[in-house]
Amino acid sequence: MNQREQTDAGAQDLQTAAEDLSTMLRLGGTLGSGFGITEAECDALYQLGHGLYEQGRYSDAFKAFSMLVIYDHLEPRYLMALGGAQQMLSRYQDALLQYGAAALIRLDDPRPVFHSAECLIAMGRLAEAAESLDLALTLCEGPAHASLRVRAETLRQALQMKMQ
Repeated sequence: MNQREQTDAGAQDLQTAAEDLSTMLRLGGTLGSGFGITEAECDALYQLGHGLYEQGRYSDAFKAFSMLVIYDHLEPRYLMALGGAQQMLSRYQDALLQYGAAALIRLDDPRPVFHSAECLIAMGRLAEAAESLDLALTLCEGPAHASLRVRAETLRQALQMKMQ
């Protein structure tokens, strides 16, 4: 096989791989599953990232959580973790993207909406933050979200005073 034939064959292989990957993602698959990354491996990476986050090593946690989101972009826990690391690094716009994706996956979860409000406040977008807090409060039903409800109410009241 000459150089041109090898190049053409390589291009065809790449095209086939891209089509296979596209089909897998359209059917709800993830890159991690496509590359054989196990749930146990993802859990270990999550624990590593969580430990780094707890130590205040947000840049390192960001790297671990970024890999997890690459491996499984449909797991809200990974999106929330990446958003949290970005928020702690003052990358508020980036954090909003992660929180937004998590909120779309878990429509009944007030946490991504609440943390979005925190980012919006940090960005000076107070009216949007107030709307986010109102939505978070609506979603904070039942005892499972009682502590978040208190935090959201307190932040909403403080925001209301600041906006007057």
